[in-house]
Amino acid sequence: MKSKLLLLLISIVISSCSTCNMDDRDTTKHYASDHSTSMATLYQYYAEEYQALAYQAFNIAHERVDAIRTEYPDRKDLAIVVDIDETLLDNSPHQALSIVTDSAYPYMWNEWCELEKAKAVPGAIEFLQYADEQGFNVFYVSNRKEIYVRTATMNNLRQIGFPQVTEKSIMLRLEPSAEYPNPSDKQMRRDRITSEGFEIVMLIGDNLGDFYSDEPASHARMDQMESFRNEFGHKFIILPNAMYGNWQRSHGISDEASMDSLLIEMTAPFN
Repeated sequence: MKSKLLLLLISIVISSCSTCNMDDRDTTKHYASDHSTSMATLYQYYAEEYQALAYQAFNIAHERVDAIRTEYPDRKDLAIVVDIDETLLDNSPHQALSIVTDSAYPYMWNEWCELEKAKAVPGAIEFLQYADEQGFNVFYVSNRKEIYVRTATMNNLRQIGFPQVTEKSIMLRLEPSAEYPNPSDKQMRRDRITSEGFEIVMLIGDNLGDFYSDEPASHARMDQMESFRNEFGHKFIILPNAMYGNWQRSHGISDEASMDSLLIEMTAPFN
């Protein structure tokens, strides 16, 4: 499986570069690759460094669970809120499919979920099993769509060993409505958890929206993140994800031209 995926991605990268001439660098229109996520996808699937970062995140979470339980040895209302995609489940095979078929989300996304074959992010199962043993309540808050993939998501999580996967604990994205005008914002679901008497003592995710309502504009987003800087590694545990996320939209990354503009901006110190 891995060798076949690697060959497919290498062929894409080679074919995209086959017409490039390094002598024409000054006149090349685009600096960004047609498949700019290829390296990010390969990194998440193959790199030992990615796995080490995941283990590091969950090791920190483990230490925080111990510290919280020491401080509150008898409390039964403590909750850990976790994202699913690229936090607990690795969806890089779907990202690879998007690259080799020159497609984009949502192409084949529901089909991928229904396969129930996503593997766990390193360290995720062991951590949540430990948190479960220590008496923490686990809530899975994800922007997978409730209407399409709820059953498949629960099956996938259960089959590979995640604890407390129940109808109540799985909180997926609903369709837009008067009650949920912005259903991708997870804050209403987090508020629902606290309204039921739980105290959220830890949140784990790969996107800033997994911790608080994420600002859309890049400067506001940066200021917001800085205001929470002391929570990272304490209440907030963040996983690496270079494949996709709100950061792309906040910086206006949508095509080669927008990527080129940002790359050129980065070279300002050389001017």
